[in-house]
Amino acid sequence: MKIKQFILSSVVAFASLAVLAPSMASAAPSRGHKAHAHKVCKWDAHRHQRVCRWVR
Repeated sequence: MKIKQFILSSVVAFASLAVLAPSMASAAPSRGHKAHAHKVCKWDAHRHQRVCRWVR
């Protein structure tokens, strides 16, 4: 009975780790200067508004 409980708990632990891994990876700081995206804005005369986009 203890072995089944241990196996079940380890399967649940690994499954939850697999679910949380992408969110932990995205929260990790990125390396290098090129990895940081920044916003570039310019005035669009045709639309008469400011247009912004993310660039690396």
